[in-house]
Amino acid sequence: MQADEDGREPARLPETVEDELLTRLRGLLQSLKPTRLVGALASGSDILFARAALLESIPLRVLLPFAKEDFRKTSVESRGTRWLTHFDRIVSDTAVELVEGNHPVRETVEAFNEHNLTMLDDARALAEGTDERLWVITIRPTPNPEEPTVTDNLVLRAEERGHFTLDLSPIHDQLSAFIVMPYGVKKDVRSGKKVDCDPAFHRIYRPLLEDADISWNRADLETDSGIIHSGMIAALANSDLALVDLTAANFNVAYELGVRHIFADRSTVLVNPHVEGQARHAPPFDINMIRIHSFVRGQSISDMQAEDAIKALRPVVRRATAELEIDSPAHSWFDLAAVKRPFSQLSQLTAALTAENGAREKIGLAIKSSDPDAMKAAAEWLSNATGVHEGLRRSLRIELAIGLHAEEDYADARALLELSQPGLDDPLHRVWLQECVMVYRRLGEDERDPVARQGLWRTARGYLEDAETAGYVDSETYGSWGGLLKRELELQLDNGDPAVAKNLFREMAEKYRAGFEGDPSFYTGVNLLMALRLSGRDRDESFREEFNEILTVSRFLNKIAIADGPTDYWALATRAELTLHECLESGRPIDEAAEQFAEAVRHGRADQIRSTKYQLNFLARHGDPEEVIERLRLVIEQAR
Repeated sequence: MQADEDGREPARLPETVEDELLTRLRGLLQSLKPTRLVGALASGSDILFARAALLESIPLRVLLPFAKEDFRKTSVESRGTRWLTHFDRIVSDTAVELVEGNHPVRETVEAFNEHNLTMLDDARALAEGTDERLWVITIRPTPNPEEPTVTDNLVLRAEERGHFTLDLSPIHDQLSAFIVMPYGVKKDVRSGKKVDCDPAFHRIYRPLLEDADISWNRADLETDSGIIHSGMIAALANSDLALVDLTAANFNVAYELGVRHIFADRSTVLVNPHVEGQARHAPPFDINMIRIHSFVRGQSISDMQAEDAIKALRPVVRRATAELEIDSPAHSWFDLAAVKRPFSQLSQLTAALTAENGAREKIGLAIKSSDPDAMKAAAEWLSNATGVHEGLRRSLRIELAIGLHAEEDYADARALLELSQPGLDDPLHRVWLQECVMVYRRLGEDERDPVARQGLWRTARGYLEDAETAGYVDSETYGSWGGLLKRELELQLDNGDPAVAKNLFREMAEKYRAGFEGDPSFYTGVNLLMALRLSGRDRDESFREEFNEILTVSRFLNKIAIADGPTDYWALATRAELTLHECLESGRPIDEAAEQFAEAVRHGRADQIRSTKYQLNFLARHGDPEEVIERLRLVIEQAR
């Protein structure tokens, strides 16, 4: 939908909701990870979609019905300088694929409806020959059948062609939902098999609730490792809807469901997904008398499975939020009529708990936005916030530092980490040390002054020595250590003495070996294999025996990791690199490795993909064929 003209009443797309819509769009794109976004670029929702795609590094293809100068004049200029600035910045971005049509300039509903069909045809052609489905996401108010808009026409034509559609309304009732579910890979006690729970959130629950225009929250793992906190209990008690995923019969989920049933008499939706390849099981606790909904999913969730699940759950959510029937057994069996929402905290606890909950919510929203500026603003607020105890302030700073690190804002992440050092007996000490190592390593990689770079890496090495002294002698510590030495080795090769470089290479291999032998993991395994291949050793029987032994163990550990987390980037990228080492050592073509790198990149963040590209460059620098590495670089760029 286009931005409102000045003075329009009632407003359809008020300026006050644009930031919220942009955050919602970015979140959807983060979760759905589309391979491409296709759209026009009129003022309003088109530009919001384009901005979200660019902020999330999602390839953007802009289709205009006629020349961009004419389109700018007809579809952007009348809505003011703000929209013109965004338009000009987007069309000049080299990452944007801009397609200008050759139709005559026509500002009619019929012409724009024709362009809707052009966009649908273009997107369908891009998806042909893949296992991807075409999803149409729009921003629009509740449709008025008497006055259909161009956006309404797009949705209608998409649905006629069998495409899945999601709607976000710019103005909507302020309903809230709390998602109760396990996170990460969990073992289902009923089947004895592991299941990755996260795809259900990203591919089903988040799009479902965004489509319903329901503001949602969820109980992620807390960095401060504390007990279930008051904010979670308040959300369970007071949310208009609770969506409860019973996957893996998780104890935390059972506890939270019990809390919800005591406080809320209705609007609790239970979902028990069926995972393909596993037997169907009823939940092991006594809720079989309550209606439980289901959908079919795999370890990963295909587009088609996501569509079917969302379609099945849409009427369930509508009915639940209409509050038509009691679904709590506690309220069905006992006279709890006096229990009314919303609930207030005890007066003597209100000030402290309100401050704690407010801090958690503010920091959580900033991290959820994936916007470094929002996170830095939240950090500034946290520094001056009153009523927040120092333990919570420290844990929230570490959370913000981790969020800034993920967005490649290493300098601000470092500043927060320096303010939040926990004691040796603090559960956060290990997390803090590991994060410090990675941030200082990244800062060193970006530093152009060799002396300053060496100083940053020396600091990172100091943190690694602290980790070793503290007893964190595991694969993660030694893997990070080996990675740091790898960067120092590159610097020596450029400007240093070859003897020093040779010594660093030997130390790097020793750290990877210490991690692999003391705490075997696929990460230290693949790096030890790399060090062995590039060591210059003769390819004798001893070499082949050691190479095959490390490869076999690393393959085994990697296979388990992928089974536990089919979309885990590091596991997928390691599989690709193990295949690459095997191909290069045996002289086989690298086609299989290239396919595996492409698969991994589909699930990676920018910071993770950066590490993979660095590793490939390291291999080329140390003698692997440049044409092989260049092909893999191109595969990674195209797969993104």
